[in-house]
Amino acid sequence: MRDLSELLLFSGIPDPECLRMAQCFEAPVKSFSPGEIAYSYGTEKRCIGVLEQGQAQLVKIDAFGARSLLERLSEGDAFGEPIAFSSQPYDSVSVECESSCRILFLPWEKLTKPCKNACECHQALIGNLFSLLSQKARSLSERVEVLSCRCIREKLLCYFRILSSQSGEGLFTLPFTLSALADFLCCDRSAMMRELKKLKESGVLLPAGKNAYFLRSPA
Repeated sequence: MRDLSELLLFSGIPDPECLRMAQCFEAPVKSFSPGEIAYSYGTEKRCIGVLEQGQAQLVKIDAFGARSLLERLSEGDAFGEPIAFSSQPYDSVSVECESSCRILFLPWEKLTKPCKNACECHQALIGNLFSLLSQKARSLSERVEVLSCRCIREKLLCYFRILSSQSGEGLFTLPFTLSALADFLCCDRSAMMRELKKLKESGVLLPAGKNAYFLRSPA
């Protein structure tokens, strides 16, 4: 398990202080099995969940039963209703564990009020929380950019450009399965697979290993 100080929310705070704050906040640590729901938005106590170990997905089921992948969560990522953007009242949004997960739950009211023990690092934690909110806003902006594309091909290319820009070399690794990619792009998996095949055949998308690709500029 990683030290809390290695996680974004606790960045710059010595691990002993992180543990002391967790105790002061009465923050429980819970373990979950693969496929288990770790958190349901709108029905559970307001808190910030920090994924200490494992992989999870933030999934939305709309009023008609359609499933959308909103975000993939890795070690160090945070989630929770206080840092989420609003959804429709009849939508169901939850955190589903892809693997065995260990999650620290920080009560929202303890984060936003002065610590009763006057912890010196509490201010740093609040600053990190604002950085986390900024990161979430940037991710949302990228997601909106992808979903605003008019066809599946454009959605794929837009998303692949975002991923490849992070490496700066055109090379990227898909962070989830192709089925999850279809959920993320809100499109039919079979139609998406056909577009992926066309991109490969035209040389725009070149396989570069397991789940890894090289994106060339379309002619």
